[in-house]
Amino acid sequence: MLMLFLAAAALDAGPVNSEPAAVEPTTVEVDQGIGPIITVELVGGITTVASEFLQEAIDFAREKKAQALVIRLDTPGGLLSATREIVAEFLKSDLPIVVWVGESGARAGSAGVFITMAAHVAAMAPGTNIGAAHPVSAFGKDIEGDMAKKVTNDTVAWARSIAQMRGRNADWAADAVAESASIPEQEALEKNVV
Repeated sequence: MLMLFLAAAALDAGPVNSEPAAVEPTTVEVDQGIGPIITVELVGGITTVASEFLQEAIDFAREKKAQALVIRLDTPGGLLSATREIVAEFLKSDLPIVVWVGESGARAGSAGVFITMAAHVAAMAPGTNIGAAHPVSAFGKDIEGDMAKKVTNDTVAWARSIAQMRGRNADWAADAVAESASIPEQEALEKNVV
């Protein structure tokens, strides 16, 4: 289900833990909007339609001079090509993008790892998880041989690059791809994934 909402205030969900993480702060220069905070929901697989939907949401938020775009995410994963399109939009965006993995019980699986880590702000609700981003074929089967090495190594490098750009844990991002690592929200906070 893909839905678009206008919101007058920020997402009610606060941080998973009230204690600040002991990490180096990063500065992201963005234009400060004067309008509303736009919220959207991306629930389900990451497809070309999902990529187009998020591009439309970003464009809409810019037109409204929004203060930020907040995306509630719950996904098992999806197409790597669509994920790359979404991440590219997030990384070049001057509009602050917040990804919130929620409500409780939601996940940022596979493609959701890259989408969450590419946001300017990444947060998770209690009872959520993130990870298991090892690439598989479009049919959900293992990729074999030299192609498996190529795709995995390329995807690991991309995950590291996104994490480094956003000041997040690049080693964990690499493990999420190479080892299918998956962690709950509290551990994600402690490891500077969100």
